[in-house]
This record gives sequence, structure tokens and C-alpha cells, in this order.
Amino acid sequence: MSGPGEPKTARRAAALIGVMVLAGGMAACAYEDGGAAQPTSAVQSHRPAPSVPAKDQGVLEVEAANYAELHKRLGTAPGSVLLADAGPADGPGVGFTKAVTVMTAGPHTVTATCVGTPGVQMFLTQDGTGAKPVPLDVDCSRVLSKVVVLQKGYVSAQLIRPDPTGAWKGAVAGIEITVR
Repeated sequence: MSGPGEPKTARRAAALIGVMVLAGGMAACAYEDGGAAQPTSAVQSHRPAPSVPAKDQGVLEVEAANYAELHKRLGTAPGSVLLADAGPADGPGVGFTKAVTVMTAGPHTVTATCVGTPGVQMFLTQDGTGAKPVPLDVDCSRVLSKVVVLQKGYVSAQLIRPDPTGAWKGAVAGIEITVR
């Protein structure tokens, strides 16, 4: 004959063993998430990615001549080049962004210009300094030259155009940052 608490203890032990067996079985299961859910074939799109229309030969020739003029204008900056970039200033592929590391804080010369359009806007940004981006409103009839004080760290230059969907005419813009 068993004592007054023994049936309860036996049931608790059996329940505990059952939970442990289930937990061990569940632990052996693995769920691996490879990221976002894969779409079913019913919702997959087989449309080709949109492509940028090709420039015609006349625009390519104008653009090549504009790049040659742009590089002549930018070549006047004094000092050694820290950052140099150029890109289209009209059409759907407008703009550029480039970043470099400033190793020595101090004054740097920013030279910017454009060819084939009345003007563009560029920005200089220094990450980690808390400074606001420096806008550069570039009048393409001249070369903009400005001395800026840069801190150690990353600096980036971006070409922004208000109408990135305009027609391609071969306009280009560029920037150089030189160490004085």
C-alpha cells in the first residue's frame, strides 16, 4: 500500500519526464530563416529590369568634348589631389558621389565646374563632425574655387540636379579637392 502523497508524486514525475522527452525532441528540430519569404511562382514577375536608354552618337560626341573641357578647367587647381570625380549633369544617369579619407585636418581647396548646362549643385559632407553639408552652387560659365577647412575623417562630394529625368544633352560636372 502506498502512502498519502505517493500517487501525486508519481504523476508529477511522469509529467516531468514527458515534458523533458518533448523538449528534447523539439530541441532536435532546427528552423533556419534564409531571409525574406520566397515568393511563390504565382506572384513572381518575369518582366525584365528597366534599362536606361542608350545615348545617341551625337550626344556621346558632345559629352566627350564637354569632358575634355571639364578636365582642362579642373586641372588648374593647386596642390595634390585628395578627391576628384566627374559625371553626367543631365539625363536620367545624372550625378556622382565619391568619398575619401582626410588624413590631415586643415585648409583644402575645392574646385568645381560644369560644361553644357547653366549650373549644378554639389554638396560636400564630412561624416562624424556634426557639420552640415556645404552646398556648392556652381555657375558653369566659370570655375568655382573655394578654400574649406576639413577635419580628419571621411569627406564626400555629391552632384545633385533638381531634374534628374531631363533630356540627355551631354552636360558634365566635376569636382576636385586638393591639399594646399
